[in-house]
Amino acid sequence: MSNPFEVSERKSVPPAEAFALLGNELRVSILLELGDAKEGNQPRPLPFEELRRRCDVSDSGRFNYHLQELLGVFVTEKSEGYGLLYPGVILYQAIKADSFTDRTTVEPFPVDSACSACGADLEATYRNSMLVVRCGDCEALAFKYHLPPGAIRSNDPDAVLRAASVYARRDLVTVASDVCPTCASEMYHDVVPEDEKSTDLEHAMPGPAVVHHCSYCKNFFSTDLPEVLVYHPDVLPFVAANAPHLLTDLLWTADACDPDAISVTRRDPLRVSVPLDADGERLTVTVDRSLDVVETERH
Repeated sequence: MSNPFEVSERKSVPPAEAFALLGNELRVSILLELGDAKEGNQPRPLPFEELRRRCDVSDSGRFNYHLQELLGVFVTEKSEGYGLLYPGVILYQAIKADSFTDRTTVEPFPVDSACSACGADLEATYRNSMLVVRCGDCEALAFKYHLPPGAIRSNDPDAVLRAASVYARRDLVTVASDVCPTCASEMYHDVVPEDEKSTDLEHAMPGPAVVHHCSYCKNFFSTDLPEVLVYHPDVLPFVAANAPHLLTDLLWTADACDPDAISVTRRDPLRVSVPLDADGERLTVTVDRSLDVVETERH
């Protein structure tokens, strides 16, 4: 039986060539004007002359040259005018969100939560587009994840913390289903028991860690095991029915499992048992090295 899914053509633009197109202020202006053009909530193609006027360029030949350079890579031409291709949309959104240009730093500010290790108050910092929550006394790490600078514009610490938690949770849901949140390729996992952690993971939260990686776009990050396990398709229904707060609380306060209760039941092949307690019920989930659920037991 033939495969019904068949890619008719694979094409790509060399990265150096694509990014070289952006080293011109007028071309960036064209992308921004096409992205800003809306009719209601839908993108509106812009005819040549209207686009030229929006970009405030009097020389029609010069404008046409730079517009043609963008065609087929970031811009498309239709009968109604010019619009953005998907790569152009992604680039437009990144520019508007200041993803490439913002260098905001926020000095330590208090977090209304206690450290699970010593009970002291947590504090958060923001630099290099990374929000970090850790204990001000023992420096135990409670949370670390990238956060777009747009979240900082509110100047509201509670809104920033909530945005960081929601943003990270969105990616956890995706990763738990083996999909890369950056490029949508397949995500792979490596469960690392506490006694096997390398120096790269030495400052991670206690208990087993999970290293997630995408072989296509090279996306790479780590989480603790219960943190991602609650979103696993075999576990999520139990959590949603018995402990929905784990899906809505701030991530550094949502304790799905005591790290000391997690046990390595087998080494070769690796089996790690995680007991999840909720509302008088317990679901014990056993996973292998690849984060595949090999057994569940409910009490």
